[in-house]
Amino acid sequence: MTDQGRRPRAIFYDSKNTLFDWSRLWVRAAEEIVAKYDAAVDGAAFKALWHRLLVSENHRTAFGAYREFTVALMDSLEYAMKYHGVPGTRGDVRHMLDLWDSVPPFDDTVDALTDQQDLVRILVFSNVETRYLEMMAAKMGGFTPDFMGSMEQARCCKPSPRAYRWVLDKNGFAMDEVIYCAGPQWDVQGAHALGMRAIWLNRSGAALEGVPVTWQVANLHGVTEILRQLPA
Repeated sequence: MTDQGRRPRAIFYDSKNTLFDWSRLWVRAAEEIVAKYDAAVDGAAFKALWHRLLVSENHRTAFGAYREFTVALMDSLEYAMKYHGVPGTRGDVRHMLDLWDSVPPFDDTVDALTDQQDLVRILVFSNVETRYLEMMAAKMGGFTPDFMGSMEQARCCKPSPRAYRWVLDKNGFAMDEVIYCAGPQWDVQGAHALGMRAIWLNRSGAALEGVPVTWQVANLHGVTEILRQLPA
């Protein structure tokens, strides 16, 4: 396990399913698509496959030619439809995109980040287009991160090392001056592999599949406690 070291100058956060409850929107969109075509598949099963395929498409983008998040979202939706025999098209991704403005922060997000901002800078990067990140951030009740960046701006996405480094370079931080925090395991392990201290935000109590990271917490208040316990 990485040495815990001293308090960082910044916490670097993922956005979707770390600070914002994006899965809620995704479940609703999948259910609407299944209902639209009266498909013989459960909405949750459809969403689960769509999710797995999107992660694969995301990783293909991270380590290949750059593509917008929306393109990967459409590609993975199209593959899921073909697998389950849903007679839709990639254009049905609108069921998700039209709901994006309703993505809420998790209940602990604003309070925890407000407390943390008294101790460190708050950096947020998202594997989405800038407009979707801004829609989510607008739901934070007036809280403003010190930095927000998107894959559209960086022209690369996580878990490519270039994406994490882009945020560090934009803010003038060395890797040992920042702690990374994310909900998706592949994301937090990507930062850990690069050499950053990393916190896995494990809201669901899932089992870790892969290399252990520096810390594991159940909510964002756990991140605050880590910051308070590290020597300044």
